[in-house]
Amino acid sequence: MPVPKLINSIARGADVLKSLSGGLDRVSDISEHVQLSKSTVHRLLKSLEKSEFVIQDPVTRRYYLGPLFLNLSSKPIIAHQNLIVCAFGQMGSLRDLSRETVVLHIRAGLERICLEELQSPESIRYTAGKGVTAPIYTGSAGKVLLAELEESEVQFLLGHLKMVRIGPNTITDKEHLLKELEKVRRQGYATSFRERLPEGASISVPVRGYITPVALSVLGPYNRFSHKVMMDVLKEMKRSAARIASRLSESKRWGERNERRVSHP
Repeated sequence: MPVPKLINSIARGADVLKSLSGGLDRVSDISEHVQLSKSTVHRLLKSLEKSEFVIQDPVTRRYYLGPLFLNLSSKPIIAHQNLIVCAFGQMGSLRDLSRETVVLHIRAGLERICLEELQSPESIRYTAGKGVTAPIYTGSAGKVLLAELEESEVQFLLGHLKMVRIGPNTITDKEHLLKELEKVRRQGYATSFRERLPEGASISVPVRGYITPVALSVLGPYNRFSHKVMMDVLKEMKRSAARIASRLSESKRWGERNERRVSHP
């Protein structure tokens, strides 16, 4: 199969998957939405079904997202690989500058998950753990992620949170947390001292322009990673966050250009 034709098939398959994720489940509705013939949509669905990207209900004959698609989307480190690639270089630079652990977090429901981590070269260090989750209300990363949400979203999450103490200084009062979020929005960063880890300290800044809030953090022992040291690192953290956002934007534009080429060869 010629490469342009193969790419065109992949693009069409992606459009079908987007339709299914939007709630369309009949061939006729998907056909109208993606502006392809019913026979073409049916052929694409059958190909996707063989790969377990979609499944068909044998009774209603309607299509739904399949186990492979759901399995991939449930693994944040895989689903957000482009973000990790765009951030990795800047994370390395920050780690070399600060000599502390640098971490990338996103929100996952009522928790935050560590997508990537570059550990400190120091013998005594604190780490988050790649793939490890923590309650969204804890630490500087959690505060940054919450501060990037709309107020209505924050209130919704707080209505479902049970805020329990994890570290010596964990915030367990919702009004206190809301005041902290206001402060984070105003100053553009968040700090944490012994909120999650007994001897840990961290500072986080938002990375904007992605499909979900992102927190870029530097984490270290609180007796070494003091507030003064954090402030020395903060300016470069904000620059790194801006560079990551720029790379994400370039990646998005590149994808859109390729999509237009496929749609209008």
